[in-house]
Amino acid sequence: MSFRKPGSIHLVRLLAASLALTLCLLLTSSPAAAQHLKILSVPGHPLSLVLETSEGVITSALLRSPAGIQKILPLEGFVYAGETFAEPYADGDIRKDLLWTITFTRPGDRSRGIYLWIGLTTRIPRAWVIISPLGQTYWDTIPMKVYAPRGTALFVSPNLPAYGDLPQFGGNRTLTFVYTIALTPEGPNFLPVPEVYRQLYTITATIRDAEQITERREAYSRLLEDYETLSRGGKPSTEVIQNFTWKRILCLDWR
Repeated sequence: MSFRKPGSIHLVRLLAASLALTLCLLLTSSPAAAQHLKILSVPGHPLSLVLETSEGVITSALLRSPAGIQKILPLEGFVYAGETFAEPYADGDIRKDLLWTITFTRPGDRSRGIYLWIGLTTRIPRAWVIISPLGQTYWDTIPMKVYAPRGTALFVSPNLPAYGDLPQFGGNRTLTFVYTIALTPEGPNFLPVPEVYRQLYTITATIRDAEQITERREAYSRLLEDYETLSRGGKPSTEVIQNFTWKRILCLDWR
């Protein structure tokens, strides 16, 4: 018969718990586990997007900010594809604001997906989160480039506006409408920039002249009318506004 001191039972349990905790830390810090967590951020700004993935596919997305943690459900099931950002002085103070564009595509199909737009102002600390669709268009293949001024982002719509009785053209054989996006006091939004639309007019005119499909050629002619108006500082047509697929999902404030 043997006897165990009363304190020895607690010691064994403590050692077992310590071993389990150590094993857990080793597992979570291993390369195999780390590859399932991706944290996106822009230096100097108090926002980060935490993506939990399985084989590259997002299973959970959390936006962390001074306003707390918000779940971004529309990103689930997509794959991270890239990001760009600009730091305009949009709200009148001397601190840089943020216009952040993150691209996500469908697993195994980079031709379809969504854009996540995040805007941040500093004078009144506020952030907006917006989603818009991504679709492959003729812009992905032509060698012509469009240059936008600092602080302006370009949103290539998956479709042309629905002009009158014409079909709504889209896809990789169509030169679709391009929206100039800027950070405004109401968040990221369509803000026409004439110098960009002058470039778009020239490119579209070249493509229109070579177009063989009559209805698409007619749609390009209508598109050119819109680009000419916008290049002179005019207002976008009703068709252009209706084609602007832009959905705000969050607006956050903090002190």
